[in-house]
Amino acid sequence: MRLEELTPAMVRRAVAIYLEIAWPGQGFPRPRITVADLEGANTLDELFARFDPQPVRDRAAHKRHTLRLGNPDYPFMKFVVQEYLVDAEYFFAVDTHDDLDVKPTDPDFPRWLELKRRNAELKKRIEAAWAAEGLPTYGDLRVLAEGLAKIELEGEKRARLLVVDDEAEVCHGLGALLRGRGYDVELAFDGAQVLERLRHEPRPDLLLLDFSMPEVDGEEVLRRVRADPRTKDMPVLLATASTIDLERIPKTSGVLRKPYPREVLFAILSQLLERRPAP
Repeated sequence: MRLEELTPAMVRRAVAIYLEIAWPGQGFPRPRITVADLEGANTLDELFARFDPQPVRDRAAHKRHTLRLGNPDYPFMKFVVQEYLVDAEYFFAVDTHDDLDVKPTDPDFPRWLELKRRNAELKKRIEAAWAAEGLPTYGDLRVLAEGLAKIELEGEKRARLLVVDDEAEVCHGLGALLRGRGYDVELAFDGAQVLERLRHEPRPDLLLLDFSMPEVDGEEVLRRVRADPRTKDMPVLLATASTIDLERIPKTSGVLRKPYPREVLFAILSQLLERRPAP
């Protein structure tokens, strides 16, 4: 949705729907933020000033506003309003990720996976309810991206990309935009799919990899890619909205901070693919 069409009332309605689904009933615990806390803000700037403080972002990045609303089992789930891929186009999303570092070797890992599955189901229900009321979601982003791809056509690039994102609508939108730019594009929606695809030929020329994913995350995928002699030199562009310690991440070709304009993505891909050794 264009920024000039987005209103504080729409944002408050999205928050109300989130709370109705994620925090049913009137018992305890209670959410840290309610719709009443957002009343009285007459402009988006006034409203976003009540959201969580944001880290200093790259100037090239699009705007992202978050409000940690959580749920009774998990306080870190967030309501997100962000500009993504297209300048001044904003979308609502539920972000179930955080910076908790729970490894498969940890004794609580099975419970952690179950919690993530429940959070993912909540996310689907909330975003479906938003869409039913005509609020902007990643489904709208996909439609917009598919429309833009038809008018941003470029010649064949002779490069095969594997695009990975657990946000299915975002992944499909990225795929459409990149195909419009002349790339041969395959999609994957989790780390396990990526690892299975990389067992087969022809291998991609570049991997656009989401960092935060359920089950097998981007860090683990990247570790395995670099450990495999067949893929150890493959360019990997890591996309993340999280704050990550790059020193603990195996060698990556670049980091793309979400949310980003599509023009930044196109430019980085072009640079990375130009560095490929001649066949």
